[in-house]
Amino acid sequence: MCGIAGGWEPGGVESGALDAALEAMRHRGPDDAGEFRDGDVFLGIRRLAIIDVEGGRQPIASEDGRTVVVSNGEIYNYPELTAELRSAGHEFRTESDAEVLPHLYEDDGPGMCRRLRGMFAFAIWDGRGRRLFLARDRFGKKPLYYALTPSGGLIFASELKGLRPLAEATGTRLEIRPQAVYDYLSLAVVPQPGTIYEGVRTVAPGSWLGFDGETLETGSYWSLDRSRHAMPSYDEALERVRSLISESVRLRLRSDVPLGVFLSGGIDSSVIACEAARHAGAELRTYTVAVDDEGLDESPVAARTAEHLGVGNTVLRLKVAPLDELRRLVRHYDQPYADSSAIPSLAVSRLAREHVTVVLNGDGGDEVFAGYRRHLAARMGDRFGWLPAFCVRAAAGVAGLLSRRRRSAMGFARRFARGLALEPGARYLTWTMDMMLDREKRPAWKGGDVRATEEWVRELLPEGLSGLGTQMAGDARINLLSDLLVKMDVATMAASLEGRSPLLDHRIAEYTASLPDDYLVRRRRTKSLLRDAYRGRVPDEVLDAPKRGFEVPLERWLETDLREPLMDAVGSGSARVREYLDGGFVDSLLGGSILRDRNRAYIVYSLLVLELWLREFA
Repeated sequence: MCGIAGGWEPGGVESGALDAALEAMRHRGPDDAGEFRDGDVFLGIRRLAIIDVEGGRQPIASEDGRTVVVSNGEIYNYPELTAELRSAGHEFRTESDAEVLPHLYEDDGPGMCRRLRGMFAFAIWDGRGRRLFLARDRFGKKPLYYALTPSGGLIFASELKGLRPLAEATGTRLEIRPQAVYDYLSLAVVPQPGTIYEGVRTVAPGSWLGFDGETLETGSYWSLDRSRHAMPSYDEALERVRSLISESVRLRLRSDVPLGVFLSGGIDSSVIACEAARHAGAELRTYTVAVDDEGLDESPVAARTAEHLGVGNTVLRLKVAPLDELRRLVRHYDQPYADSSAIPSLAVSRLAREHVTVVLNGDGGDEVFAGYRRHLAARMGDRFGWLPAFCVRAAAGVAGLLSRRRRSAMGFARRFARGLALEPGARYLTWTMDMMLDREKRPAWKGGDVRATEEWVRELLPEGLSGLGTQMAGDARINLLSDLLVKMDVATMAASLEGRSPLLDHRIAEYTASLPDDYLVRRRRTKSLLRDAYRGRVPDEVLDAPKRGFEVPLERWLETDLREPLMDAVGSGSARVREYLDGGFVDSLLGGSILRDRNRAYIVYSLLVLELWLREFA
């Protein structure tokens, strides 16, 4: 794991600008720093040493020194690639995973990315072809931001805080993009490939870009094909899933520094711990979060799972000061980011870093194996889509009268029925976040011309798929990319901790995407394939438990610890969020008189985060 920055600017940039960019990302790489310059081109890195701790310093070059790379992330299949490249005549000076990159580029150019298994964002300077090449992993686990400069150059960095010094040095203005704020009010995050700033974008997942000092070229090397074509027996599918997960975990256990597994009471992390224990044995260490709220504490279940697997378990007692963590969140996440589970994620990453440098987690299990209730809703939607819209709206109204609690059965029924009556873009937003749609935001909006969020969501959703396939495609392109992967990358790297996600191996995703829907959601049970694949290997109390996220008591916090800062910030007549939303609308939200049938706590919390971010960075 590292933080990288650089670019191509006519006349270059002063060394202080690159130094400042790297210093702003020191948390991503506290172990080492390095820089490279060639005329107008400059590359820099802050390194967190994981593989070849002593020898793997970056920037790292090919034999003749003319192909140079700075890389963030891990290439898990680097030993196999190193052997292939040596057989082809390439010489290696280190045991680093990053050293395969310049050699692969020399052989395959942009096609190199298809040979990589890992999480990565890297920049290569091709000194022969005078070309800067940037690439990002298939799912977008590792971030990479870039912008074109007024003088025709290009700058990039792993984080926006690393991009800002380069923007200042090149005269690149960072102005807030109203569309990003508008979309944030429906998603609680800023969706990629855009950012909160005009003209600043992310390299898209599974994509690359090339720059020769004048022309910017982009290309895609991977996308997840969801056109169903495999039809193994269910038992064959179970066996194949176990094999793919086992191999993925084995690759991600490669490390030259202390490594452990995050183990909650949930299915995904338990499956990872199960496979890690098979490969690493009793030496494996697992780490579990314990909280004071009995309804949210999964540590007793996790402890029993660790005992069942025969591995050690360390309980990390989590004490969260909501306001302190919220301020820390605003500083680290660089953009408005209102997924409240980032608060405990930041805290637990700091605790885990006291014990290990690398941690495996269960991220991606819900997105790859259909683990959310919205996936059940999408499956049911295929069966009830013939109902007239007025019947669906009436059913939603009745369910809303019976219960407004989102987690209740009636709450699910209300959201299901309400979403079923909407067009695909609005349906996705309703089933996923259940915050504000265009018809609620538009009358209160003061931020200038914007496009309805559900319009671009609808265009992003692929056509010709089942309801479940469409929902899962949206989750990968929106929720996973812009929320969950951002949360884990920022939270872990803020603590100089590397997080690895075996369930997001692209070969696992490609296989599950090829299977019939009823293998994933079977007999109205989400994540059926993963549950059944590990029956008898993981305790039944884990496999049969209802889904629980890494949650915080957000509603209670908004009435206690966060109430005063909420009213002081958002409730103030001078609040900067009121430059975007009508003050009366904001007051009605704070008072609870509108949108009571929505995920209101998240809506209010998102306004608080937005206000704090505007005060910090605008």
